[in-house]
Amino acid sequence: MNVMSFENKNSNLIIVIQRISENSIDEYIRNKDITNNTFTYNLFQFSDTTSFYKITRGSNMWSAYDLYMLKRLDGSNYLVQVSSDVIGQSEMIDMIKHIYLSMKSKDAEEENVAVVASEDEETFLLEKTYSTPFYSIKYPKQWQVQEHLDEMTEVYIGYQPDNFGFTIVRFETDYTLSEVNAEGNENVRQAGIRILEEKQMKVDGAKCYRAIHEITIQGQKVKHISYTFKKGDMLYNIKFGSVKTKAQENLASNIIDSFQFKQTR
Repeated sequence: MNVMSFENKNSNLIIVIQRISENSIDEYIRNKDITNNTFTYNLFQFSDTTSFYKITRGSNMWSAYDLYMLKRLDGSNYLVQVSSDVIGQSEMIDMIKHIYLSMKSKDAEEENVAVVASEDEETFLLEKTYSTPFYSIKYPKQWQVQEHLDEMTEVYIGYQPDNFGFTIVRFETDYTLSEVNAEGNENVRQAGIRILEEKQMKVDGAKCYRAIHEITIQGQKVKHISYTFKKGDMLYNIKFGSVKTKAQENLASNIIDSFQFKQTR
């Protein structure tokens, strides 16, 4: 299939996956001339595989986001595009990451058939540690680490065959944790994402909101588990995507339990 598209009119969300002849996003954009004189296009994130535009119009500062990612599979280039004027940056990035990571080559799909979902004790052994000057967190030895996947995500740690893992977003804010959580919930609802469950807990002594979200992408329901907490003025969000089994939920809990803040001067 050369083109696949999905539209949610409630959130003005458009997702397009297409096979392209161009070898880069920059080349594709030059050929298609995506800009429109009615709008102002601001490219605030760019790499070999990603282009992220903020689009504004007129003095009322109407704005939207247009996010592109390029994936190379089986000798072909596939472009994933997510566009919306309602959904926020982080939600769009979560969506496109899920699609991007779920796209696999034929060889990988055949290899994945032989992989049985691991729900034994070995899955829960957290033998590796990701560490920064501010915190540490443990994860299974077979998982891979991808730092600075985009400008908002500090790190992605996960297991490609299962398309399961977590991202860590960390930034400074003057807003209280309750205010951030309330605003996040409103953005999630406007995007048409269901909040299946929300509760308060502690992460290394810090108050935390744990939420389970259900998002429908191209007719498939996907569950995310999000942990949001603060340390001083620094907000943390750790989000697990593509949660499909109870074993994965338990693994997410074990990983969160391993999170530790570091003493900073």
